[in-house]
Amino acid sequence: MTKRRTTTAMLASVLFLAAMLIPAPAEAQSNQSKGTPISGNATPSACNNGQGLGAIELTGDLAGCLIFFPKTSNCTEYNGFALYEETGVERFIGTYDGKAGKFRTKYTLAGTYAQGACDDFAAEDYATFFSKQLTGGCDHAIKGKTGVFKGMKGLITFHDIIPNPGTSGASNFFYEGYLK
Repeated sequence: MTKRRTTTAMLASVLFLAAMLIPAPAEAQSNQSKGTPISGNATPSACNNGQGLGAIELTGDLAGCLIFFPKTSNCTEYNGFALYEETGVERFIGTYDGKAGKFRTKYTLAGTYAQGACDDFAAEDYATFFSKQLTGGCDHAIKGKTGVFKGMKGLITFHDIIPNPGTSGASNFFYEGYLK
């Protein structure tokens, strides 16, 4: 019995080491080659000082104010739900790795709402409409402008965290992405 346990333990050790030496799948390798990963959180903010339609304050790998300027919006009813889509541009003023700079983004946002919300969108202000969101998120293509971001490109994806879907809107926005 002792010889069998020793052989099993050795085999398990060899398999573990072999697994550690096998290269990561091509998909994981390609994601790493996109650039340096970034992540953090954001919350609604008045950091825009009256510029744009609104703003969120980012913490984590990026720290600062992201001001948004919507360009297009569309709300369509589908199968008992409403889909709101928006595109626009943004301006970020803040820091990365403790160094200051600015970048711009082009973004695409999608949010799901209860049936009939498209009628509400036409009748309500932006903040009231967004308080009725069920799910959502957006992608932001980055183009660096000044300081630490000069010449950088990347992508940020925001995931809306909605504590009370349909009644409270997003309280914060987890983000992930990369800079290159």
